[in-house]
Amino acid sequence: MKVWSKAKAKKNWQSWAATFPACCPKGHFLGAGLSLEWKDENGEVREFHGGTKLIFGFAGVFLVCLMGLAVCGGLLVRAWDEQLELANYRADYGVYTERMAKLMDNNEKLQKELGQVVQLEDAVRKKLAQDGVKIGEETVDQKSKELDNGGQGGSTTADQLSVLEVQDEINRKRLGYKKENLTNMLLALSYSGDGTYGWPLSGGEISSFYGMRADPFGKGSDYHPGIDIAADYGTPVRASATGVVQEAQWNGGYGRFVSIDHGNGMLTCYGHMSAIAVTPGQHVKRGDVIGYVGSSGYSTGPHLHFEMRQNGNTVNPLNYARPVR
Repeated sequence: MKVWSKAKAKKNWQSWAATFPACCPKGHFLGAGLSLEWKDENGEVREFHGGTKLIFGFAGVFLVCLMGLAVCGGLLVRAWDEQLELANYRADYGVYTERMAKLMDNNEKLQKELGQVVQLEDAVRKKLAQDGVKIGEETVDQKSKELDNGGQGGSTTADQLSVLEVQDEINRKRLGYKKENLTNMLLALSYSGDGTYGWPLSGGEISSFYGMRADPFGKGSDYHPGIDIAADYGTPVRASATGVVQEAQWNGGYGRFVSIDHGNGMLTCYGHMSAIAVTPGQHVKRGDVIGYVGSSGYSTGPHLHFEMRQNGNTVNPLNYARPVR
C-alpha cells in the first residue's frame, strides 16, 4: 500500500471533496492517518480518526475476503466437475448393469443348451462305438479345448462385464463346435449314401471332422475341408471309387497328395501320405492302393486327409462314404 505525506494526502482529499461535495465528508489526514468530519441529521459535527494500523487492518480484511471468494469459487467449480463426473458414472453404470444382465441371461441359456448337446453327443458316440465306428476321443472336444483357459474374475463392474463378454463368446463357440461335431457323428451313424464311394482305409479312427475346428498347431480356429483318419504309418490308402488319377505329387500343406476324378464333377483327394503308388492319368478302381499313410506336409502325426469336391466345392465326405465298421 502507498502511504502519502500529510501535505499530499490533504491536497488530494480536498480536490476529491471539491469535485464530489455532496458525497464526501469533510476530512483531512493526520500524519500517515486519516481524519474525517461530518454533520449528522441534527447538525452535530461527527469525527472519525483512523491510524495506519486501522488502514492496514481494513486492507488485510479486504485481501482475506478476496482470497475467500477465490477459494469458494474454486470449490464451486470442483463441486460442479464432481457432479458431472458422478452423472457420467451413473449413466455408464446403468449401461454396464443392463449389459451384464443380458449377458448373464444369455450365458445361462447357452450353458443349458450346451449341457443338452453334450448328453446327446455322448449317446451318439456310444452308439457309434457299438456299431464299430471309431472316433478319436479328442475329436469331439479338441475344438472346445482351446477355449478352456480356467476361470476368470474381476473386482470392478467393467472387469465383470469383460469377463461375461469373454464367457459369452466362449460358450457360443463351444456350442457351435459341439453342434457341428454332433452333426458329423449323426452323419456317420445314419449313412445315406448310395454305396458308390467307399472308405479309403481299412481301420483307423476319425481324428478330425469336416468344417470349423481348432487349428492343430494351436493357432485358433480354421476351416477343415475334409476329414482326418488316424492310422498307423504305412497303412495302405485305397481309392474311394473308380476314376482317373488327376494329380499325384507334392501339394504344399497337403504333402504327398493324390486326386481322382470320378466324373460328374466329383473329385476325391488324399493327403499327407508317406508314399504315392499311382501316376497322373492312371485309371483306378474302387479299393486299389494309391498310396500309404504318412505325415507329410502340414501335419502333426500319421493320418490320412480325405477330401471330396463337387464341381470345385468341398463337401462333407460323410455324406457319401461310410466309415468302416
